[in-house]
Amino acid sequence: MTTLLLDSALRSLGFAAAVGLVLWIFRVRDAGARLAAWTAVLYGALLLPLLIAVAPPVEVPVLHRTASQRPATMILSEARVQAEMPYVAAPVRVDWRRVALGIYLAVALGLLGRLAFGWIATRRFRRAARPVNDARFSEIRNARIAESSAVAVPITIGWLRPMVVLPETWRTWDDAKIAAVMAHELSHVRRGDYATLLLASFYRCAFWFSPLAWWLDKQLRELAEQASDDSALRATADRTHYAEVLLGFCQALQNQRGRIRWQGVAMAHSGRAERRIDRILEEGRPLSKPARWPVVAGWAMAALPALYLCGVFQPVAVAQQDPAPRAREAERHRSKSADEIRSFVIVFGDTQTMTGDSRDLEDAARLKGKYGEHFIWFRRNGKDYVIRDTATVNAAHDLLKPQNDLGEKQGTLGEQQEKLAKLQEALAERQNRVRVPVEDLTREIERLREKLKADVNDSDLAELQEMLAKMQAKIGESQARVGDAQAKIGEEQEKLGRQQAELGEQQAKLGERQAEQAEKANRQLIRLMEEAMKKGLAEPAGR
Repeated sequence: MTTLLLDSALRSLGFAAAVGLVLWIFRVRDAGARLAAWTAVLYGALLLPLLIAVAPPVEVPVLHRTASQRPATMILSEARVQAEMPYVAAPVRVDWRRVALGIYLAVALGLLGRLAFGWIATRRFRRAARPVNDARFSEIRNARIAESSAVAVPITIGWLRPMVVLPETWRTWDDAKIAAVMAHELSHVRRGDYATLLLASFYRCAFWFSPLAWWLDKQLRELAEQASDDSALRATADRTHYAEVLLGFCQALQNQRGRIRWQGVAMAHSGRAERRIDRILEEGRPLSKPARWPVVAGWAMAALPALYLCGVFQPVAVAQQDPAPRAREAERHRSKSADEIRSFVIVFGDTQTMTGDSRDLEDAARLKGKYGEHFIWFRRNGKDYVIRDTATVNAAHDLLKPQNDLGEKQGTLGEQQEKLAKLQEALAERQNRVRVPVEDLTREIERLREKLKADVNDSDLAELQEMLAKMQAKIGESQARVGDAQAKIGEEQEKLGRQQAELGEQQAKLGERQAEQAEKANRQLIRLMEEAMKKGLAEPAGR
């Protein structure tokens, strides 16, 4: 499972990079077109695990230098032998795949639980919302209109039966504001943004370890709001008025306390309003057009080949030509007598050391009732032998002691890595909870409203722009404080990362030493068994 998840995440990054490259080459700036492209990336990323599991792979040869073909020596406890037989077991050490799988499941289930809680809260909120019967909404057919005191800004929820929920203050709005709000929200309904963003949240929960999942969720939300803003501007044709409406909603969110994060598409969010206001007030910028089905189908057709290639591409290692065949051949002749023993099992109490496959381990395990807890089983030239000589068995066990010690050190380093991983997770949670107080902008917004209600000339317009600039500066200061707090946590994470890298280097060095020791011990063990054969200490294994 961990392999499939990591493979899917890496291939999704490649697929997203290909789509991003196409957008960059063709200089696509239209928010609707970009939203359709990244929505295709989301659906493709969700389909990749299934594609990897079902589609036949397309093998691409990759050269590599071959290593020694001698089977690795494995040390197994009695419990592991009984639990994992007939499969080949790994050396006794921390099973990092299981640890990683446990960490993944814990975080994923936590995020999915939060998502499920939001979905349940949304269903309750939907049932509690009161339907609105007003002549101004009589021509709307693709969504139901409701109101609720639980929201401060308009929000769209639902996909098959979409609903636009308005705050109770909507009755005080003028017709222009109502037209702008409905144009914005109905744009979400037409595109099915609720379903897309819900799937993006699910993908983020399932692939929380992938940076693409978090970036894609944020990008889709921003592009959905930009496309809906353009729909509202197209309906009202008054950028200043729409900016005032959006600022009013931002202020309402700041004043609202104890709000719940429902699974819906809200018209405004607390924070990060500066770029959105700048984009709305940008004169001369062409408004994005609603993505039509031919455009969506075009993106889908263009993305399918890239998605398929990302899903079926499978590199296959091809042995590189040996640079020193004569030296290899000489080494093979020198160790010819030792190579006659292809597999063995050393039984020493509750520990069993083996080289070969699981069937050899089964054969040796069946002999414990006859030969006791201390013996050596091996196969030579197709025949099975047993050595029960105490000195030989003890000598074989002593040869494995350095390898056992290295395994214990690996386990200690693994425990330290696990502790650092938990600290990293705690820091990430702290970073998500970073909050700073935002300066009250009520007075500035009221002054801006008064100015906008009166007739303005060039000097008044300059003053309005100055007021907006000051408000944007204050919002920027709040964002900077959040950034400073997150930067401090980032420094701690960087420090932990360096510690993990150092532990990783130590583990890599121990792994190299362990591999060298295993090869050395393997040769010595085979030589020991050959000498026992010559001394007559080996007897045919009885069944």
